[in-house]
Amino acid sequence: MRKTREQTAESKAKIIDTAAHLLRERGVAEASIADVMAAAGMTQGGFYRHFTSKNDMLTAATRHAFAIMADGMDRDIETAGAEAALAAYVARYLSPEHIAHPGAGCPAAGFGADAGRMPDVLGAEFAAGAEQLITRVAAGLVARGHAEPEARAEAIRTLTMLVGTVVMARALGASSLQDEIVAAAQQKLAGD
Repeated sequence: MRKTREQTAESKAKIIDTAAHLLRERGVAEASIADVMAAAGMTQGGFYRHFTSKNDMLTAATRHAFAIMADGMDRDIETAGAEAALAAYVARYLSPEHIAHPGAGCPAAGFGADAGRMPDVLGAEFAAGAEQLITRVAAGLVARGHAEPEARAEAIRTLTMLVGTVVMARALGASSLQDEIVAAAQQKLAGD
């Protein structure tokens, strides 16, 4: 039985969502086509109906993972304003839940190092995704009173501090040093 275009689109969206989760949770090497398709509840043979290669899937999953983060910030900006959205973003980013569950978190902290090893495949998508986040963080900083020309540089510092903090916290595991690192970042970012 042939699938309708709508069913095919739904299947592709499910694969992309599953791949985005596995990439953030496990990294590129541990998110094979077989793993992604099995986690999506599909057979590996159906993969090539949707993608030309694993790299094609990786770029779509990277785009999707960043869009999830940006869309969440957009919803917060719309409902609470840019300043409150920034505060909520920082709080979620440095939360124990984000640290403990990379599969549902930020792609930069989840598989940024992998993307750095694959600039020809993921570089453009990572740059576009980072730009989305920087733009939204900068809007929050402007709402806090930062001058627009400096807001972008401060947004970049904020984003890199968040990513670095979460990467270090995950690497350390539950420990007093992990708590200390997260608290130091929270303190610094609360003052900006």
